[in-house]
Amino acid sequence: MVPIKDVLKCEASSTVKDVLNLMMNWQVSSLVIVLEDKPTGIITKTDMCWCYQNGIALETQIGDVMPWTAGLKKILVTADKDTAAKFFEKHNVHHALVVDSNDKPVGLISALDIAKEVAKDARAWPYNRHEDGKAHPIDAH
Repeated sequence: MVPIKDVLKCEASSTVKDVLNLMMNWQVSSLVIVLEDKPTGIITKTDMCWCYQNGIALETQIGDVMPWTAGLKKILVTADKDTAAKFFEKHNVHHALVVDSNDKPVGLISALDIAKEVAKDARAWPYNRHEDGKAHPIDAH
């Protein structure tokens, strides 16, 4: 998860060109769209490919392109990696805004973040990864 303070954002009034430049310059695959400092959506490289395929002009505002009816996908900060993976599968998305119990944004998570966590567990085999973050041998009982 990327902490909210480090998440790249753009205004709904940003142009397609602005978003492309931000993504390329910062080498990220998504940006949080904000309207009056409130997160309202997530734009991804896939969305940018859709813009290209559909001939959307570079000067077009992102707010005019995004499917606002889909809504901003949010997941609670308390969700574990299995819950997050199921969330991504259920909603067919690769990014979600992470929020606390008061719906306050705390970060942005991607399917890649989940894959990295699963890879840590896979590397720990035949060990169990405990809450302390360390791998411990499996009891042979």
